Order: sequence, then structure tokens, then C-alpha cells
Amino acid sequence: MPASLLIVEDHHALAVAIAAGAERCGLTTSFAPTLARARELLRSHEFTGILLDIGLPDGHGLELIEGWDFPHKPEIAVVTAHGEIENAIAARKLGIARFFDKPVDFEELQSFFQSLTISTGPEVSPRPDENRASTFVGASPAMRPVFRQIAHACASDQAVVIRGAAGTGKSHVARIIQQSSSSLPPRPILHASALLDESELANAVTEARESALIIESISALSSQLQALLARTLDQLGKQAPRLIVTTGEEGLLKQVADGRFDQDLYYRLQILEVSLPPLKERLDDLPALSACFLGELDASISTRLDESVLDTFTQYDWPGNLRELHNVINYAIITSGGAPLITRQFIPEHLAGIPRHHAKDGALSHALEFWVDRKLEEPLSYKDISADLEGLLLRILLRRFEGKQSHLAAALSINRSTLRKKLRNDEPPVG
Repeated sequence: MPASLLIVEDHHALAVAIAAGAERCGLTTSFAPTLARARELLRSHEFTGILLDIGLPDGHGLELIEGWDFPHKPEIAVVTAHGEIENAIAARKLGIARFFDKPVDFEELQSFFQSLTISTGPEVSPRPDENRASTFVGASPAMRPVFRQIAHACASDQAVVIRGAAGTGKSHVARIIQQSSSSLPPRPILHASALLDESELANAVTEARESALIIESISALSSQLQALLARTLDQLGKQAPRLIVTTGEEGLLKQVADGRFDQDLYYRLQILEVSLPPLKERLDDLPALSACFLGELDASISTRLDESVLDTFTQYDWPGNLRELHNVINYAIITSGGAPLITRQFIPEHLAGIPRHHAKDGALSHALEFWVDRKLEEPLSYKDISADLEGLLLRILLRRFEGKQSHLAAALSINRSTLRKKLRNDEPPVG
């Protein structure tokens, strides 16, 4: 009987992507978007393993395990949002030893899937891959559609275009998709800017048939090589490799319109797309990303960033994106000499010179985006949202006027009774 996996996950696209990876490892899969459905399946089926999301529509994921009488207890892994240490502790107490942070690293998941297909012997921890890029962390509103796009790409065998500015993590996303799309060993990555010879390109694509091939900076191919790549894909037909390509922030369609990219090749590549936002559009992720880079760069020390440093980071535009943040963290580790707290004196001068608490329209925009995203978790009309926002603003202003409604009404040039009505009708602020 084949090993089986119960995927308890309410995000359908992510569940489909996980199932695709599990089935490539020889597992049969079942979905449960809620605790209730998971309990129904457990009553009628025995599973080799369970992959359990913590946040479910009808309760906490660990409620599924607490008190459940398993005839043969399955291997259980838990998926948690970044930083949910309380959930990790609770899961440990229930005997769960495997954890996966969101966004899910499909390479690590594969090791869990493979362990389920081994019926005897102790579980062997996977050997860490020293060349693996940092975990792609983040939960900001700008990243949520990105995770859905990655999940769709991982669940498919179609071509993928990954676009974004330099340093946004395109290469890492390409590797995640490559590793999840084929059971064959990954092919060496091709860098288009280094390909000058037609035979070199044709041979690389031909050798990668029936596999997944990454071509970085696809736009750097000359027009002759672009045309050659399109012809080679045609010649290979169904045996052609799955292409995962990266390009700049503007994407390929604009380049086709400007005559800089082969239209024929474009329509072979532009099936699925992952669009990565610049770091300045995901400032909410800075604490998590900084902590991730700190741990990667020097796991032997226990170092954290002072609040003043994070405050400074949120006021900077990060033109170099994740790569620049990585380098700034590396600089801070070196200059601090292993100090447990990195303060502003240890960050580069161009950042240390930014005044503290200098408000930026961008920061307000990101805060407002996050607030609106929270509000939209429940169906609301524009009237509801604008009324809540007005009420929140009035209450903040009222505190500035020491709670004196008459003073605030005078400053805003509105009637006191109108102000009282707006404040009375306002619900407690959210977010």
C-alpha cells in the first residue's frame, strides 16, 4: 500500500502545490481545508503522515492532534507562520519534531515526503545544503500574491517568468520552483549574459530535455540566440525542458513591444509569472528578513538589531533590495565585532545619517496598506472602511488635544455635535 499524506491546509493553491510535490515522491494525498474535514478523513483513513497548518478557519491546528486516538500514529509536521514560537513549543509537547515556516520551503518539504516512504529504520535528518539561499520570509501584503504565484508555479510543469528588480530574490525563487518541478537532479543554471556561442546554448537546452532548466537574465540573450532558443524548443517538442527564466522589473511584454525581445520566444515562456516587489514595498518584512540574514551570516552568535536600527531601515528606499539588506547586515556584524546588540554606530554611514523618526509618505502608505488588508479579511463596503478610517484618525487627533472635543472641533472647523456623532458611531479601531 503506498504511503499517504493528509494535507490540512485552507489555502487551496498552496495545498495543490504541496500535493504535487508529495505525489512526485510517491505519496497519495488527501486535502482537508478545515479541522472538521480532517477529523472526517482520520475516522475513515489511516495516513502515513500529516502536514498540519496551525491557522485554520474553524480552530487551532494542534486541536486535531490533542487527544486523538491514532491506531498507528502518523508522522506529523506542522506549518507555522514566521516567529510563532508559542506554537512550536506547544507542538513539541505533543511530540511533533518537524516544523516548516511560511512561506514553505519546498526543498525541506521534500525531505519530509521522502521520510514517509521509508517504512523501517529511524528517521534520518536531511543533510543541510550549504549552497541553499536563505529562506524566503515575509508576510507583508505585497508578498501574499507572490506566495500564491509561487505555489501555482510549483504545482505546474509549465514555463515560468520571474520578474523583479535586481536583488529581489529572483534566483532563489527560480531554484524553489526548479526543485519542486522535477524528481531529476537540477540542471546547472544558465546565465544568459555569459552565453555567446550558439552551440553552447543549443547543447545546454538539449541536454536538459524532460527536466527543469533555469536561464537567468533571459533578456541578455542576443536576438540570434533568442531565435535559436525558440527553434530548439520547437525541435525538442514534448521533450523540451521546462524553462524557468528571470528578467528585469519591466517584464518581457514591454521588451517585445520595444522590439528588444523575440515575440515567438515570448509566447513560449510567458505562461506563468511570478512578480517580485522591491523591498521598499514590503517594509513590514524588515524585522523578519534582518533576523534571517543575521542567523545565516553568523549562526555562532546571538545578535539582534536595536530598535533604532530597524527604525532607520524603514525610512530607507533600499535600491539594492534584499541583496543590499544582506550586505548591510554583513557590514554590521563585522563592524560590531560580535556585539550582542547592533546599534546605529555599526551600520553604514549613508544609513546612520538618516534622522530618526523622520516621517515618509511611503511609511504611511505601507501602514495604511496593512490596515486595509486586515479590514478586508471580512466583507466590507467602501463606506464602512472610510468610516472606520475617519474614526481612527479622529481618535488619534483627540488624544493630541488631550481628549477635549471642543478644541479638536475648533481646530478642524467642524461642529462639535458632528464630531461627537462621528466618535460615538466609531467602532474600536482595528490594526
